[in-house]
Amino acid sequence: MSLIPALTGIWPWVALVAVPLGIVLLYFLKLRREPVEVPSTYLWSRTIEDLHVNSLLQRLRNSILLLLQLLAVLLAAFALFRPGMRADTSSLGRLVFLLDTSASMQAPAQQDGESQTMTRFEYARKLIGDRIDTMHDDETAMLIAFSDRAEVMQAFTSDRSRLRDALQRCEVTNRPTDILGALRAADGLANPRRTSEIADIGDVQVADAMPAELLLYSDGGFQNVTEFNLGNLKPVYHAIGESETKNLAVASFSANRDLQDPSKIEAFATVINSGEVAASAEASLFLEGRLVDAASVELAPGDQSGLSFSVEAPDAVRMRFTIDIDDDFDLDDTAYASLTPSGLVSVLVVTEGNRPLELGLTTEKAARLAMCEFVAPEFLETDAYAKRAAAGDDDLIIFDRCHPKEMPATNTFTIGDLPSDQWKWTTPPGSLTLIDIDRTHPLLRYLELYSLLIFSGRGIEGPDGTSALVESDLGTAMAISPRGGYLDLVLGFELVSQNEDGDTQANTNWYAERSWPVFLLNVLRHLAGAATSSASPSYQPGETVPVRIESAVREVSLVRTGEKDTDTPIDTLAVGQAGSVDVVNTGMTGNYQLVREGSQQVDSAGGGVVERFAINLFDVQESKLAARPDVELGYETIATVDTQMETRREYWRPLLLLALAVIFIEWWVYTRRLS
Repeated sequence: MSLIPALTGIWPWVALVAVPLGIVLLYFLKLRREPVEVPSTYLWSRTIEDLHVNSLLQRLRNSILLLLQLLAVLLAAFALFRPGMRADTSSLGRLVFLLDTSASMQAPAQQDGESQTMTRFEYARKLIGDRIDTMHDDETAMLIAFSDRAEVMQAFTSDRSRLRDALQRCEVTNRPTDILGALRAADGLANPRRTSEIADIGDVQVADAMPAELLLYSDGGFQNVTEFNLGNLKPVYHAIGESETKNLAVASFSANRDLQDPSKIEAFATVINSGEVAASAEASLFLEGRLVDAASVELAPGDQSGLSFSVEAPDAVRMRFTIDIDDDFDLDDTAYASLTPSGLVSVLVVTEGNRPLELGLTTEKAARLAMCEFVAPEFLETDAYAKRAAAGDDDLIIFDRCHPKEMPATNTFTIGDLPSDQWKWTTPPGSLTLIDIDRTHPLLRYLELYSLLIFSGRGIEGPDGTSALVESDLGTAMAISPRGGYLDLVLGFELVSQNEDGDTQANTNWYAERSWPVFLLNVLRHLAGAATSSASPSYQPGETVPVRIESAVREVSLVRTGEKDTDTPIDTLAVGQAGSVDVVNTGMTGNYQLVREGSQQVDSAGGGVVERFAINLFDVQESKLAARPDVELGYETIATVDTQMETRREYWRPLLLLALAVIFIEWWVYTRRLS
């Protein structure tokens, strides 16, 4: 039994003692007498009887009302002490609650008792609430919620009501788990920093070490934290969830257009069994809410299966891949992907005449990717070009042996010249021999260039951030550099040149090699954006999605398409000067699109959409729902403890109810006497 006083200070105690004394004094009061003339001796006898009733001893000896009133006040006063019983628990005086709010906490909790109907998050929140109720007055606690980032919901306080309010504000998320940020937040108090190394004679401990009990409520679905020192933190791990679970998860899902036939779409999905029991399900592919294909999967624990689908859709499409199964986790049963229309990227080629370049950009494969327009260098002096370059209407501009006065608002490829003053030549003209190629870069993938003959070329050097792609004996022969949100590719030699008579002659044999059209296709795919124009990227929930919009759009609307294939407007975003937008409202999975402001709705061909992306969980660690029996934190293996905490038994509530019952009895006795 423990009594926790709810009253502090001397005056509340004085008021509490004065209440029963005041009740007794009320019974000591005498009635005020008034002179009465009586006509007979009978009335004298009634007056004498009344006098006996008002005597002190007689009144106290026969007053059950006084006893009932005092009993009610004593019961209410005793309830103020908050009496109760609980088992003795050791405590360091400071508690740090770590509440896991990641996606896996949406799975069911233990299948026993009332926790059977709770999610893991709800059950963990209940356990924390029970522990808050058992706190002593001399204990303080803080609450930290974490998923892939940590948030201090309540700093250290001994006020249990503030801790309960902070606990109610916590919400489960669709994000993956990273506990390191939460550990660092707790570490700031328990392990104060020093001003220098301990061996330094000027070292000063900035604060006293204040040990704290680290109470972790999680299913353990995070990577082991090894490079972290717990110091004065005493970890206690409460494993939330069952050790045997059933779950099929979509580990990946992607869709791409066939470059040979852009009207065809190839979709690929990977399904894994992250549970502990065998499971089977029907997998369905939906295109714009319409079922287009299906397959069956049956997997043993730990197995995975790859599925592929082929559909035709020349227009913009939103795709949804779903596993039809009743398992322990719904979030990883659905994945999303979207594709833009099979349209062409726009390429402007500024050249005096370059037959190898024209042939390479007009092949059958290149024609499926890009629409190329050839103009003379004099076009750079016109107002039409100035407006076109400022608006970023083209996906790529190729400058052949020329350069603009100002760089356009798009990606560029400059051949045999320098695009701006930030670039410079490093060597005089001379014969080039290629000696190194960056094969990992997408622009040089599948290329073999060591057999090239280059009669005249120069080494180039770009601004800060420039990456060398091809090295020669005279320096860098090809380089790429970022410029704001754009990329500039520069080739240090000409493809064709003019002799002294003004006739065009070849400067290299590259145009006769098979690598030349492959290189131009890489330029169209990765520099003009033909590869990314068909398939939208995928991000995890909660990630910030950077988007660069080519056209002169100043405001866009963010729209999400979810599991019911309906569009839900989320937010309106302003576009930066460089056409950049950072999308942060990505907490829900689904297909997202940025719609040009003023477009009331999106048609089937994607009209009004300026960018698409998908949000998917795609986290195998998060899909493994089995609660870990132990976790590794800071070089220590922490085993789970029993989550069935013995809660405090409160007696003040029945005491107050008993006091109310006594007051009711006192009222009943009083009314009976009056009647």
